[in-house]
Amino acid sequence: MTKRYEELAKLVEELQADLRKFYDDGNKAAGTRARKALLALKNWAHTVRKEISAQKAASTSKGSGGSKSSTPKSSAKSAGKAAAKKAPPKKK
Repeated sequence: MTKRYEELAKLVEELQADLRKFYDDGNKAAGTRARKALLALKNWAHTVRKEISAQKAASTSKGSGGSKSSTPKSSAKSAGKAAAKKAPPKKK
């Protein structure tokens, strides 16, 4: 956990410096670096999210058969989205 937090702190620190240079000083190159740092932060977050999900799944399968509730909310939500994505009627 400490390693991941240190990675996050480093990414944010680098981003903060470039954002300040871009917004306060008007340095366009710093804006490019800030965008790059934001993308790195996004990718880092995605990786950590996948690790957390994998660890949760592993601990759930090892556990005492925990109470995983399979609520129909997700299927109802998916059905609603599918209905919303219907193609418009053809014009005559």
